[in-house]
Amino acid sequence: MNEIRTRATAMADTMCGMLASIEKGFMEHREEFLTDALKKESRINELEKAATARVLELSKALKDDTERKELVALHQAVETLERMGDEAASLVERIEIKNAEHLLFSDLGVAQYNETFGTMKKSVEMMREFLGGKDGVLKERIIDNGFQVKALVERFRAEHADRLLRGICTPMAANMFFDMLDFTGNLARHSSSIVKLL
Repeated sequence: MNEIRTRATAMADTMCGMLASIEKGFMEHREEFLTDALKKESRINELEKAATARVLELSKALKDDTERKELVALHQAVETLERMGDEAASLVERIEIKNAEHLLFSDLGVAQYNETFGTMKKSVEMMREFLGGKDGVLKERIIDNGFQVKALVERFRAEHADRLLRGICTPMAANMFFDMLDFTGNLARHSSSIVKLL
């Protein structure tokens, strides 16, 4: 069981590194950071496969219902971490399109996205810390932070839709902005889901 928890923590560590690369790729418009993020996503997938294989091995030997429930929860956490890697990879894809098409966000749009991304990163970092110790207070902070991210996504989507209607941004740039907000919100939501499981 500890081996699976260790792999889950390694997945969360890698996710934090992936987010750092994405942030640099977005702000500095540098492809190498986005490429590095995708390499980290591949590592998350490898860790998920190894953890799942170990779960299947353990499930055959476990007799105690409490241990079985813990194993199921850990496996669901591992699967959720893998989905987080997918969400982050989709975010990389949108940033690559934005860069390739020279789509510009307004200064306000960039500030709003960075605020949302930074708040989401706190959820992921606290979730990683939680996996190492199951701190009940930290759990509530992660869930509360997830609600903050959700509120930011909803608010900034509405404000950006207004900018689109006023012709301040192009429809394609707006679509990228909306997608990036949604993927960012999903990452915070998954972090909350993981701590609720454990």
